[in-house]
Amino acid sequence: MVASASIIEAGEKLLEGIPVLTSERNGRFSVLQRVALRAREVQGTVAGFADLLGLTAQELVTLYYEPIYSLRPVQVPPLTYRTFFFLGGRGTGKTYAGACAVIEEARADPEARILIVGPTYSEIRQNQIEGPSGILSLCPPWFYPTYHRAKRLLVWPNGAQATWLPAKNADKFRGHQYTFIWADEPVAWKGDAIAVYKECRAVNRLRTTRMRREGLSARMFITTTPAPTPLFVEMLSDREGLVLARSSTLENSDNLDPAYVRYARRMMHSTEGRREFLGELTFSMDPAIYRRVNWKALRINPKDAPKEYDYIVVSIDPATGEKKNSDLHGIVVVGVRREKDGLDHVYVLADLSLQSPEPSAWAKRAVEALRAWEPAAKKDRRGRPRAWIFAETNTGGNMVTATIRAVAAKVKVQVQRAQQSKAERAAPVSALAEAGLVHMVGKHEKLEKQLARFTGQEGGHGRDDRADAFAWPIFLYVVPRRHNAGAAERVAAAKERAAQEDDEDE
Repeated sequence: MVASASIIEAGEKLLEGIPVLTSERNGRFSVLQRVALRAREVQGTVAGFADLLGLTAQELVTLYYEPIYSLRPVQVPPLTYRTFFFLGGRGTGKTYAGACAVIEEARADPEARILIVGPTYSEIRQNQIEGPSGILSLCPPWFYPTYHRAKRLLVWPNGAQATWLPAKNADKFRGHQYTFIWADEPVAWKGDAIAVYKECRAVNRLRTTRMRREGLSARMFITTTPAPTPLFVEMLSDREGLVLARSSTLENSDNLDPAYVRYARRMMHSTEGRREFLGELTFSMDPAIYRRVNWKALRINPKDAPKEYDYIVVSIDPATGEKKNSDLHGIVVVGVRREKDGLDHVYVLADLSLQSPEPSAWAKRAVEALRAWEPAAKKDRRGRPRAWIFAETNTGGNMVTATIRAVAAKVKVQVQRAQQSKAERAAPVSALAEAGLVHMVGKHEKLEKQLARFTGQEGGHGRDDRADAFAWPIFLYVVPRRHNAGAAERVAAAKERAAQEDDEDE
């Protein structure tokens, strides 16, 4: 979703007057880190710190198994709050903080009735429940819940319970009541996200004996990266008992893949990167997605371009309609290679978009482009060039592949059905370009002109055939996957299974 001008204009003003926890104000290190630092300060090493600090075997085991001792100060809510909003970059440890909050709430209150909300059933299970930073991974052995997967229920030894619902249908929340809610990545909720959030607020009303004794209200723990959506404004509109925490990806770099940290450092000062990695709420007034990209500065003379690429993709965005004045068939050729900085760089080699009512015309041009460029691609283990045609199938479905096969039966083709908007695909691609990782090889005036006006909105400036063909292969093959970078990688097959499970759940 592209934000309206009013949301964009608000930006950081949305946060004015809200108490904010940051590493600069509240400290950077967890209890466990501080223990290790103290040991190193005393004897110059962390080896044997348990004996040095007089820790018993039981205390050492507790430090190891209890996740709260690994929380940084920004991940810990105050003693009293109504809404704790942990706003952080990708890989910051938001899921870890949310899971710990659930565990501690369950431990403190045998009557606790907890609701866990995420984008889908599969994502809740894979990230919030079972993931590397999920509840089941972090619960210590002496306080481990019984997992009723089919019932979507966790029951702890003291009687506390947690269940979960995806943020898809607000009506599913009616008739329930909870003492505590963990809402993860609400900016990624699909459908009527505001209605779901309002229902979360409505059912977050139950009070237990302990809550009445200690004067606690029903609470919500929100973990997310910022995004310019109306839901974000809604979540910040109720200031009563609201506490904000902000953290960047680099603050959790010890727990992340070094390659991902390098990527974050390169990207964090781009417009998208400031939100994605620094957790900042900064938006531009200009709705054009590639507004900050200086293609002239990124241009490379064809004579100076690399002679070999790790792989080459001929990307097609087939147009709808069969009239002479129908949209162009977008065809863009890109080469990708890992450079000395350890990051993948994209080289835009050709814009071969054309307008034709004949489907065979774009298929022939794509195949010709593949044959022309595949000698510049590295070869795989079987000696075949790592080059292929990619096509979006939303418009033509299986006919897209059939049309290409009719021209060249054995050509390598990969297809994808879009599950996100054009703006959602373009935003991370723009960030890569803004960070200097996308290069125009020579001049592609028509493509660059279209990119300069591209908003991703329906009814936006100009057609988007070239722009979408340009963005697709970069989004699909170069942009790191959109889930939490601190979690284990999931291959495409796992995602496909998750999508099928979501359909079954519904």
